[in-house]
Amino acid sequence: MIIAQRANRMRILSAVLLALIVTVVPKTANAYVLMGEHVLELMVKALGQADTLEVTQTVTLSTADIPPASATLSETVRIRFPVDFRADGAGDGYQRQILMSGGRVLRAVNGVLQEGSAPRYARYADILMVKPRSALADYLRAMGVDVNVSSLGRLGDHYGYVVGARFPDENAAQLWVAKDTFLPMRLLLPPAAMSSGEGPVEIRYRNWTFVDGLAYPMHIVLWQNHQIKEEIRVDRLQVNPVLSGDLFDFAALRQAWSRPAPVFNDPARSLPEADVPRVTESEKKN
Repeated sequence: MIIAQRANRMRILSAVLLALIVTVVPKTANAYVLMGEHVLELMVKALGQADTLEVTQTVTLSTADIPPASATLSETVRIRFPVDFRADGAGDGYQRQILMSGGRVLRAVNGVLQEGSAPRYARYADILMVKPRSALADYLRAMGVDVNVSSLGRLGDHYGYVVGARFPDENAAQLWVAKDTFLPMRLLLPPAAMSSGEGPVEIRYRNWTFVDGLAYPMHIVLWQNHQIKEEIRVDRLQVNPVLSGDLFDFAALRQAWSRPAPVFNDPARSLPEADVPRVTESEKKN
C-alpha cells in the first residue's frame, strides 16, 4: 500500500515537472534574445572605426552576366566612410567601374555608362559602412528589414541573431549577426516589388579579418534568384589610406567613364608603384 502511494506521488510529481518545463522553458529562451536595435549597436562596435579603406580583391562573375564564360576581375575598392564606395575592376577582356554614395549610383562597363539602378547585391558593403547605429537601422528599414523583430537562428554550424524575422522564416528581409562575434553573417532580401523579374538576394560574409582595429570579411558571396552572381576574395587591405576627393567626383567621373578605356588583366599593373596597396599582415578569424 505504502509503495503504491509513493509510486503514485512520483507520477504526479513527474507530471508537474513536465508541465513546468513545457510552460517555462520557451519563455526563458526568449528572454535571452537581444532586441534588434541592440544587436545593431553591438555590430557597429564590433566592426570598428576607420576614415577610409582600400581593398584589393579578386572577383569571379557568373556566366549569366558574362556569357559565354565567366570572368575573373582584379578589382580595387576604395571606401570613404560612412557612405562613399568606388570599385574599379578589369580582367578577361571586361572592365567595370562603379561609384555609390547614398542613393546616387554611377556605373560603367567597358567605357559605356549603364542606365538604371545597380543590382541590390552590388551594395554588399553598405552594412559594413553605414554608421552610427541609428543610421544603420534607418538603412535596413529602407531595405524592408523590421529592426523591431529579432530571433535566434542557425546557419550551418553557426548561430546568430536574426534581425527582421522569426527563425526559420526566410520570406522576410533579414540581417544575420553572429552570436559570438556580433559581425554580419548574412543579408537576405525578398524579391523586389519595384523590380519585375528580380528574385531574392542573399549576401554572405565569411572569414573575417581584423586590421588596425577594423573588421572586414575576406570572402563575400552574392546570390540573386538562388544563383551565385559574384564571389569576392580579398587579397589585401589598407586602413586609412589617403584618398583624393576626385575619386568620388560624380560629375567628373560621368564624363571620364563615357570614354572607352583600355582593359588590363591586372589594373594594379597600370598604377604607379606608390599607388599599389601595401600588404598588411592581419589576424584572420573565421
